[in-house]
Amino acid sequence: MNKLFMTLGLLFFIGAIALSSKASAEAAERQFKSEAIEMVATAYAPGAHDNGKWGDLTHMGTKVRPGIIAVDPKLIPLGSRVYIEFADGHGAYATAEDTGGAIKGKRIDIAMATVDEAYEFGMQKAKVYIVK
Repeated sequence: MNKLFMTLGLLFFIGAIALSSKASAEAAERQFKSEAIEMVATAYAPGAHDNGKWGDLTHMGTKVRPGIIAVDPKLIPLGSRVYIEFADGHGAYATAEDTGGAIKGKRIDIAMATVDEAYEFGMQKAKVYIVK
Protein backbone atom coordinates (compact mmCIF):
# COMPACT_ATOMS: atom_id res chain seq x y z
CA MET A 1 0.00 0.00 0.00
CA ASN A 2 2.86 2.35 0.86
CA LYS A 3 4.42 1.72 -2.60
CA LEU A 4 1.09 2.56 -4.21
CA PHE A 5 0.96 5.95 -2.46
CA MET A 6 4.60 6.62 -3.36
CA THR A 7 3.93 5.73 -7.00
CA LEU A 8 0.81 7.91 -7.13
CA GLY A 9 2.73 10.75 -5.48
CA LEU A 10 5.55 10.42 -8.00
CA LEU A 11 3.10 10.42 -10.93
CA PHE A 12 1.38 13.51 -9.51
CA PHE A 13 4.77 15.24 -9.14
CA ILE A 14 5.80 14.36 -12.71
CA GLY A 15 2.44 15.59 -14.02
CA ALA A 16 2.85 18.87 -12.14
CA ILE A 17 6.32 19.34 -13.63
CA ALA A 18 4.97 18.65 -17.13
CA LEU A 19 2.16 21.19 -16.66
CA SER A 20 4.60 23.71 -15.22
CA SER A 21 6.98 23.22 -18.17
CA LYS A 22 4.14 23.65 -20.64
CA ALA A 23 2.99 26.81 -18.85
CA SER A 24 6.56 28.16 -18.86
CA ALA A 25 6.91 27.47 -22.59
CA GLU A 26 3.59 29.18 -23.31
CA ALA A 27 4.60 32.18 -21.18
CA ALA A 28 7.90 32.42 -23.08
CA GLU A 29 6.05 32.40 -26.40
CA ARG A 30 3.77 35.23 -25.24
CA GLN A 31 6.75 37.50 -24.53
CA PHE A 32 7.27 37.93 -28.27
CA LYS A 33 5.52 40.79 -30.02
CA SER A 34 5.73 39.10 -33.42
CA GLU A 35 5.28 35.71 -34.96
CA ALA A 36 8.47 34.01 -36.13
CA ILE A 37 9.96 35.67 -39.20
CA GLU A 38 11.90 33.14 -41.26
CA MET A 39 15.14 34.87 -42.25
CA VAL A 40 18.60 34.33 -43.67
CA ALA A 41 21.34 35.34 -41.23
CA THR A 42 24.87 36.36 -42.14
CA ALA A 43 27.52 37.99 -39.98
CA TYR A 44 29.84 40.98 -40.09
CA ALA A 45 32.55 42.60 -37.98
CA PRO A 46 33.48 46.18 -37.11
CA GLY A 47 35.90 47.98 -39.38
CA ALA A 48 36.21 48.94 -43.02
CA HIS A 49 36.59 45.32 -44.17
CA ASP A 50 32.94 44.48 -43.45
CA ASN A 51 31.37 47.85 -42.65
CA GLY A 52 32.89 50.08 -45.33
CA LYS A 53 33.01 53.82 -44.67
CA TRP A 54 31.02 53.35 -41.45
CA GLY A 55 33.93 51.49 -39.82
CA ASP A 56 33.05 50.69 -36.21
CA LEU A 57 29.74 52.57 -36.17
CA THR A 58 26.17 51.36 -36.66
CA HIS A 59 23.42 53.27 -38.46
CA MET A 60 22.26 54.51 -35.04
CA GLY A 61 25.75 55.81 -34.21
CA THR A 62 26.60 53.12 -31.65
CA LYS A 63 29.60 50.79 -31.84
CA VAL A 64 29.36 47.60 -33.91
CA ARG A 65 29.71 44.81 -31.34
CA PRO A 66 28.35 41.35 -30.55
CA GLY A 67 24.67 41.58 -29.64
CA ILE A 68 23.90 44.02 -32.46
CA ILE A 69 22.22 43.15 -35.75
CA ALA A 70 21.68 44.93 -39.03
CA VAL A 71 18.10 44.76 -40.32
CA ASP A 72 15.77 46.11 -42.95
CA PRO A 73 13.95 48.74 -40.88
CA LYS A 74 10.83 48.27 -43.02
CA LEU A 75 10.53 44.79 -41.47
CA ILE A 76 12.22 45.20 -38.05
CA PRO A 77 12.29 48.72 -36.62
CA LEU A 78 15.66 50.07 -35.50
CA GLY A 79 16.00 49.84 -31.73
CA SER A 80 13.95 46.63 -31.57
CA ARG A 81 15.03 43.86 -29.24
CA VAL A 82 14.83 40.50 -31.01
CA TYR A 83 15.32 36.83 -30.25
CA ILE A 84 17.08 34.83 -32.97
CA GLU A 85 16.47 31.08 -33.05
CA PHE A 86 18.87 29.10 -35.22
CA ALA A 87 18.14 25.85 -37.05
CA ASP A 88 20.19 23.82 -34.53
CA GLY A 89 17.86 25.01 -31.73
CA HIS A 90 20.10 27.50 -29.95
CA GLY A 91 19.19 31.15 -29.79
CA ALA A 92 20.37 34.59 -28.81
CA TYR A 93 18.95 38.01 -28.03
CA ALA A 94 20.13 41.02 -30.05
CA THR A 95 19.27 44.65 -30.70
CA ALA A 96 18.57 46.08 -34.16
CA GLU A 97 20.91 49.08 -34.39
CA ASP A 98 22.29 48.82 -37.91
CA THR A 99 21.24 48.61 -41.55
CA GLY A 100 23.15 47.51 -44.63
CA GLY A 101 23.05 47.83 -48.37
CA ALA A 102 22.51 44.09 -48.83
CA ILE A 103 20.23 43.74 -45.80
CA LYS A 104 16.81 43.95 -47.42
CA GLY A 105 13.64 42.05 -46.59
CA LYS A 106 14.02 38.81 -44.67
CA ARG A 107 17.73 39.04 -44.02
CA ILE A 108 19.75 40.02 -40.95
CA ASP A 109 23.46 40.58 -40.42
CA ILE A 110 24.76 39.66 -36.97
CA ALA A 111 27.70 41.62 -35.56
CA MET A 112 30.69 39.56 -34.43
CA ALA A 113 33.88 40.62 -32.67
CA THR A 114 36.20 39.67 -35.54
CA VAL A 115 36.17 39.09 -39.29
CA ASP A 116 37.22 35.46 -38.68
CA GLU A 117 34.15 34.90 -36.47
CA ALA A 118 31.95 36.43 -39.16
CA TYR A 119 33.39 34.13 -41.84
CA GLU A 120 33.01 31.13 -39.53
CA PHE A 121 29.33 31.98 -38.98
CA GLY A 122 28.67 31.88 -42.71
CA MET A 123 25.05 31.96 -43.81
CA GLN A 124 22.34 30.30 -41.72
CA LYS A 125 18.57 30.06 -41.61
CA ALA A 126 17.01 31.60 -38.52
CA LYS A 127 13.67 32.50 -37.01
CA VAL A 128 13.53 36.03 -35.66
CA TYR A 129 11.01 37.20 -33.07
CA ILE A 130 10.53 40.82 -32.06
CA VAL A 131 10.47 40.87 -28.26
CA LYS A 132 7.91 42.95 -26.38
